[in-house]
Amino acid sequence: MLDVYYFTEMPYASFDEREAENYPSMRLTFPNTYFDADTANGLMRNYFDQYQWAEEVGFDGLMINEHHNTPSCMDVAVNLSAAVLGRITQRAKILILGNMLPTSDNPVRLAEEIAMADVISGGRIIAGVVRGIGIETWANNTVPNYNRERFEECHDLMLATWTRPGPFRWEGDHYHYRVINPWMLPVQKPHP
Repeated sequence: MLDVYYFTEMPYASFDEREAENYPSMRLTFPNTYFDADTANGLMRNYFDQYQWAEEVGFDGLMINEHHNTPSCMDVAVNLSAAVLGRITQRAKILILGNMLPTSDNPVRLAEEIAMADVISGGRIIAGVVRGIGIETWANNTVPNYNRERFEECHDLMLATWTRPGPFRWEGDHYHYRVINPWMLPVQKPHP
């Protein structure tokens, strides 16, 4: 059986798009002086209403993603959005696609945030993870040479955070923790 998911980039689409032609990149150099918080508030409310409506009309899931430094995606904290969706919907799976692991400096917190969203949603989180694209690496000030190995270690540390009884220690190549003992653990076992 095929599952059908609803998705929007949640763009800030309240400016003349021809303005973007005046800058080298809408994804990195388009000035935030075009941003208005009241306008964004209305747009975000509308996007979350759309997700609720998608569940009501029968979509199996709701997909969300995260980007930074661009009006093409206002969702800059995908785990916050997952928690909101977990609270305002009842049935649909919530697909996080995804958390950019190589740009994360705190995989334990990332695992805790996803676990919290899973608890709020009653176990409906699908925790998709990605390596990200070059612009995301640049915008988050991470070294691209370590993208793959940071991804793998962050992934392994997140899984350990969800599944290994705490407290425990982690000494890796990129991440070091004296104590990992999360109190917020996911509903889904062994993990989302």
